[in-house]
Amino acid sequence: MKKSVQIAAIILASVLGVGVLVGGGYMAYKTMGTSKVINLNDYIQVDFSGKDGKGKASLDYDTETMKEDYPRVDVDGLLHKCVDGEFDSSKNLSNGDKITWEWDCDDSKASSEYRVTLEYEDETFKVKGLKNPDQDKDKDKDQDKDNDKDKDKDKDKDKDKDQDKDKDKDKSAGDLNIAKSMTEIDEDVLDAIEDRGFDILDDHYENDYSAFELVLSTEYIGTGFASGKSGAAYDNIVQPVYKVTVCDDYNRNGSFDDADDPVVTFYTYIDFYNVPCEDEYKDKVNALEWHMTGSIYRPNDSFYYWGTETLEDLIEYMMYYYSDDYVLGEYDLEDISSI
Repeated sequence: MKKSVQIAAIILASVLGVGVLVGGGYMAYKTMGTSKVINLNDYIQVDFSGKDGKGKASLDYDTETMKEDYPRVDVDGLLHKCVDGEFDSSKNLSNGDKITWEWDCDDSKASSEYRVTLEYEDETFKVKGLKNPDQDKDKDKDQDKDNDKDKDKDKDKDKDKDQDKDKDKDKSAGDLNIAKSMTEIDEDVLDAIEDRGFDILDDHYENDYSAFELVLSTEYIGTGFASGKSGAAYDNIVQPVYKVTVCDDYNRNGSFDDADDPVVTFYTYIDFYNVPCEDEYKDKVNALEWHMTGSIYRPNDSFYYWGTETLEDLIEYMMYYYSDDYVLGEYDLEDISSI
């Protein structure tokens, strides 16, 4: 009797073991077939810039953290091909305004090509941190008062020495003459801004482009200039323009073949704000505030780039985007018809 019980127990254990293996195999198969879930709202960073009443909003993705959280996902490719969106309002913002980021994502492509399930919801942000123009004026008045006191104290000193000291104070305080036209800017400063633009684009390529994109060339085309109207966020904007050539299907077959891999050319620019006249500022252009163009060019369904297809489109975008607050029209560019 004991023997039959033991045999029955062994048989039962075997059956259960097979069941566990089969069940476990099913669960493993089901787990392997399940896509990763990424909540996009966890990886967005919003920035507000400009002056109160004339502010702008921009949104970036925290790709570094996303790559750390999902090391087996092609994050760059996923964001380029499947994720997009825009603010319902992104210009002429004031502190306290509420704006909403509205997603426009390709869930089907994210699932089929990247085995990722995207989770997201439109998110509202409160505008804050914009500069108060009145506070800037008060600071200027206080500075003027301090300068008047200094002049009174030094009135008995040698005038030439006083002038030299005033110049040194102005430079150390960063009180520079902001250019009102392109011709007022020293050539060395413009050359330094051109080089700075190349550095910004190279950094953009390195950090934001996917493994399928290869930059073949970046060519400086020329520079645009915009002068701020009354109440504009900035006194001027200097805009170096570049022509970029990219292979947007690089390495998909393990190598680059110019006969098979599509080559895309687009034009882009970078805004540099409140550029001064002084030639010595050529060594300080890294301190200038800057922003890449907000125009998006989509040559196909796979990729998009910050820029436009043609130089004419780029200038048209500049005119449209800045005409309310700035006087445009100074362009030191190559002949458009020859490009």
